[in-house]
Amino acid sequence: MQLVFASFETSRIYYTLNEGQLWDHHDFDPPTINPRSMKFSPTEDNWILAHDPTNERIYVSTNLGQSWKMIAENVDQSSDYQWDEPGWDSDGSVIYFNQFDPEDRDRGNYTVSLFTQRYPFGAETQQEFDPNLGRHEDFFLLGPYIFAQKTEDNDDTHLLVSYNRQPFQAAQIPTPYDHRSYIVSHIEERQALVIVQHEGGFYNLYLSEETGVYFSLSLRDLVVDYAIDLERIDGVNGTMIANQYVRDTPDVTDAPIRTLLTLDNGGNWELIHPPDLDVYGNPVNCEPPLCSLHFDMDTSAYARLGVFSTESAPGIIIAHGTLGDTLSSNPDLYISRDGGVTWHETLSGSYGANVLDHGGIIVAVNDYHQVSSTVLKYSCNEGLSWNSFTFTDSAMVIYGVITEPGEHTTNVSLYGIESSGSRNWVVVTVDFDPIFSRDCGDDDYYDWLPWDDRSDTDCILGSSIVIERRNITTCCRNGRDYVRETQYSICECNEEDFECDYGYAKPGEDLSGLCVKDPDVELEDPCDNEGTTTYIASTGYRKIAGDVCQGGDERLYAPYEAECCRTPTEPPTTASIPDQWSNLTAYPYH
Repeated sequence: MQLVFASFETSRIYYTLNEGQLWDHHDFDPPTINPRSMKFSPTEDNWILAHDPTNERIYVSTNLGQSWKMIAENVDQSSDYQWDEPGWDSDGSVIYFNQFDPEDRDRGNYTVSLFTQRYPFGAETQQEFDPNLGRHEDFFLLGPYIFAQKTEDNDDTHLLVSYNRQPFQAAQIPTPYDHRSYIVSHIEERQALVIVQHEGGFYNLYLSEETGVYFSLSLRDLVVDYAIDLERIDGVNGTMIANQYVRDTPDVTDAPIRTLLTLDNGGNWELIHPPDLDVYGNPVNCEPPLCSLHFDMDTSAYARLGVFSTESAPGIIIAHGTLGDTLSSNPDLYISRDGGVTWHETLSGSYGANVLDHGGIIVAVNDYHQVSSTVLKYSCNEGLSWNSFTFTDSAMVIYGVITEPGEHTTNVSLYGIESSGSRNWVVVTVDFDPIFSRDCGDDDYYDWLPWDDRSDTDCILGSSIVIERRNITTCCRNGRDYVRETQYSICECNEEDFECDYGYAKPGEDLSGLCVKDPDVELEDPCDNEGTTTYIASTGYRKIAGDVCQGGDERLYAPYEAECCRTPTEPPTTASIPDQWSNLTAYPYH
């Protein structure tokens, strides 16, 4: 294993090739290279990109910083360059970077052009990625997609998309509102999730089909402040939790907030059902839609836990929440064991939490980021009951509950500040291995099916998934090398496997109901093209990206071949639609 560190004071890069036994160093050349700007190649161990902010240049090193080669000038900041991601380029050596024109910038034009370079990195391997893209503001590369934001002379802002490194196309986002900016949240399977800030300051979430060009509205009025209240749940595909402003006026400044859950990648959202009992075992008088569970999703470095999940413990979600019609103050700690479908209140108050041993242990420390503490709580049954452990004699204000990536071990590290007058930073490590009496055997596990309470098929995104879970009543050790068994089977298609196609929307304020023609989107009439006699028509639906269902009701929602048998001004009639669609209100658009 090699480790690399950089020093501002000495303008040097320090490295070890043998896990710290021996160290060597090289001076940055030029010394104006910013050590914090270094970006390491995802495929080559010794290749590094770095930025010189003084001279606005980027450099590349292919020998772990021993020497540097300037590859581009007029690069403004470290967000304007990056390595290509593995799997999307033939050799993995491509560098993408934005370059500005000095003369244009002197005239107040801060737009840039997108270029690439390939190994051996020189003028002969530099080229403009897509000349038709032209001048734009910035770019963002994620998986098969490259996104660029571009503002026209009339101040209209547009999102452009390159899929599989092909030329850019304008993203088609169905909305009557002007765009101010874009946030690419993440990609899920073969689908991009993009947050658009509209004129008026509100944010909507949109989902694309596979190419990232055609979007549909997923969620209105997403809460975006200095953080984005949208959390992707690890370990259960397609599950996300989001906070939404509940407003009846255009102003979202003081609007109340509610929390919603999706189990199908944003195709449908629903209120989160509250637990039946509170932390003291008393009945909870809370029934949707008038009352539901809402989460404080503030995930800044100086706030609460937010919403926590991990691939190593599928199904477990830990979050701070309140009950009511909207989110309120003073949340308590809640845990879901089934991927967000059901919840129980597990501890009263504010906590920092994490999981150990592949989810075999959950740890929590009270008054996280607030007042001092000496006690760490731990649970061996996924939060149903807790024990306490005094981890220090000197009280600390805890700012982090850290485990190794993957949460495979039984060690947890707590870092914080001593409550004494010294105010020193301290790290305390606790090993929970002694609480286990033995290693787990085959009889200690059961098959768990992530399920959706809206479905009788036990299917999510077109497949039934069976995941091995440790019995909740068994406090045995999974072990560092434990590999969780997971089985998949394909399901038949039903309505839950489809979302609204581009140009269609669900009419309700809560985006419920059938997909019908969106009056805000003007679709081209394919029959206007001379010589066109047939075309592929939409039923108003498209399969959710990443959904693998087969058969079943797929024929009711799949596109089909239609004839140009009438003029565009005539209303659709069941006479022009195959029988299987005659009972739908979302008619094909001719």
